[in-house]
Amino acid sequence: MADKKELQEKALAYRILESRLEPMSKQRDLLLQRMAEIESTLESINELRRNKDEVLFPLGSTAYTFGKITSNKMIVEIGAGVALEKTPEEAAKILEERKNEVEDVIRKIQDQMVETANRLEILAPELESMVEGHENLEGG
Repeated sequence: MADKKELQEKALAYRILESRLEPMSKQRDLLLQRMAEIESTLESINELRRNKDEVLFPLGSTAYTFGKITSNKMIVEIGAGVALEKTPEEAAKILEERKNEVEDVIRKIQDQMVETANRLEILAPELESMVEGHENLEGG
């Protein structure tokens, strides 16, 4: 026999768990976008290493121009608004490290999402059973 207080506590626990899934999903999606940006940048760096001739530079609003790379250095943000001049190899290494860090965070978030979903799966039938039991008591 489920008492009303226990039912309310389980319902609250369910709502709390449910409310955690959406922010985790949004955070994961943002990190997946970040990962795509990093991978795209790494591809561009590799292309610059292979192709020393003219390259396309984005001007913004889907407009591009051709240009030549005149230096073997690029500017890479290293955090806290600080950017340093690096070789393509150094820049690629920094970006690979960032990519690995982002992958780790994505993995942790996905693990948390799975754990939360599993807890919801366990809690849902318990809650449903308690609600039915409570309704039967009040109705009968």
